[in-house]
Amino acid sequence: MQNSLKSTNYPIEFMRIAGVILITFTHIKHDFTTGTVFFVLEDLPKFGTMVLSVISGYLYYNYRYDANLLSKKIKSLLIPYLIANIAVLLPVLLIKATGYNFLNRLTYDSSLITEGLFALTSPPINPPTYFIRDLFIIFCFLSLIHKDYRALLFILPLLFFGKIFIRLDVVLLFIIGFISHKFSWDTANPVLKNILLAAVIALSYFFLKEYDFYKYAIALCIFLNVVNLKFSFIKTGAYTYFLHLYHSPVIIFIFPALNLIYPNPYFLAASQIILAISICYAMFRVIKKLNWSFVVGNRF
Repeated sequence: MQNSLKSTNYPIEFMRIAGVILITFTHIKHDFTTGTVFFVLEDLPKFGTMVLSVISGYLYYNYRYDANLLSKKIKSLLIPYLIANIAVLLPVLLIKATGYNFLNRLTYDSSLITEGLFALTSPPINPPTYFIRDLFIIFCFLSLIHKDYRALLFILPLLFFGKIFIRLDVVLLFIIGFISHKFSWDTANPVLKNILLAAVIALSYFFLKEYDFYKYAIALCIFLNVVNLKFSFIKTGAYTYFLHLYHSPVIIFIFPALNLIYPNPYFLAASQIILAISICYAMFRVIKKLNWSFVVGNRF
C-alpha cells in the first residue's frame, strides 16, 4: 500500500483503534492478579501503546521536512492534551467540595497543577495522556531541526524543573518506527523479515528480558506485518483519539456506580470496558455535532 499525506492507510486506522481499545483495558479497576484475565487486562494492553509509538514515528517520515511542524503539533497534541486534563481537573476540584476524594496519586495542593496538568515528573491527572505529552515533546525536539526555537519554551521548563520524557520507551519506539519507514522495512521480504524479527525476539527475551526489548520487537513485528495489508476499514482516527483522551476519566466516574449495582469482578471488568467505549463514542458524536474539532486536534 502506498502511503501519502492525503490517502488513508486503513491498516494504520485499524491498529490505532485496536491499540487504544487495549489501552482502555489497563485503566479499569479490577482485583485480578494472575491468570488469563490478568494477562488480557494488564500485559496485553502494553502492546497497544507500543504499536501506537511505532505508528507515530512511521508517519513522521512523511512530515520530516515540514517547517510548520510545531504549530501543527500544538493544535493536534498540546491543546487536546490540556483540554483532556482540565476536563478532569475541574470536576475533581468541584467534587472535592462535597467531601469525595477522586485522587489516588496526587494531593490537593500545587501538585495538581505541576503534576496533574503539566506532568513535570509523572503522568498527569488523566494518566493515559502521558503518551500525548511525551509525543509532543518529541516533536518539539524535531522542530529544533527546522530552527523553530519556540520549542524551547516547552523543553526548557521540563529540563530544569522536571523530566523531559515520562516514558523513554515511547521515544525509542518512535525512532524505530521512523527507521522502519526510512529503510522500507515494511515492504521487505516477509519471510526474511519475520525470521530476523523472530531471532531478535528470541535473543532479547533470553538475554535482555529485564529491559522488555523483546516486547518492543513483538510490537514492531505486529506493525510491519499489518501496515501494508490490503483491506478496507472505516476512518476511526478522530474517535480513536477521543477515546484515548477520555476513557480513563469515564471509567473513574462510572466505577462506583457499577460496583454498587453488581460487584462481580468479571461483570465489573467487562462493563467498565464496554461503557467507556460506548460513553466516549456518545460524547464524541456530540462534539462532532458541535464541530468542536479542536478537542481532537482538528481530526474531523
